Amino acid sequence: MRIISGKNKGRQLNSPIPKGIRPTQDVMRETIFNILNNYVDFDNLVVADVCAGTGMLGIEALSRGAKFCYFVDKNHKAIAYIKNSIRLLDIPNEKYQLNNLDAIQFINHIHYQNTNIDTPTLIDLIFLDPPYNTNIVNEVLLILSEVNIMSKNVIIIAETSIHTSLIINHKHIITERQFGAAKVVFIKF
Repeated sequence: MRIISGKNKGRQLNSPIPKGIRPTQDVMRETIFNILNNYVDFDNLVVADVCAGTGMLGIEALSRGAKFCYFVDKNHKAIAYIKNSIRLLDIPNEKYQLNNLDAIQFINHIHYQNTNIDTPTLIDLIFLDPPYNTNIVNEVLLILSEVNIMSKNVIIIAETSIHTSLIINHKHIITERQFGAAKVVFIKF
């Protein structure tokens, strides 16, 4: 896997990917970021890479200038893989946080933190890439609409099976792309 653009452009991460983790392929990642370039300026964005797997979406965002990234995955092998990648790329500690939690636990954790401080941390860009055999995307979208963790211009990129129907109440689909058995949906809250 390679970093497509930004500070770490062209860097390869060739560590063995733990069994059961499905990385977002380079061509799909490149398309995602090409589309995002039309909607966001990466400088100073707060990003959450939820169900992160290899963490390549968050790492790519940091390479392009994001201020901070939450890497979230309940699989401890995924978190270890991301930690190793971050170390190889010399990403400073203040630019990321590793969260060995599931998506719902993470959202509740950030919401709880934000209710107890004067200046809450609001997330500008959320990558949501759960295993295709789950329907957690709809549950996460519902919970996100009920908590205070997102900036007013947040964009959510959900990667799912082409067979997953998303429930998009009071949200706007910016665009959608299909890659074989996967689709990527860009959602504006």
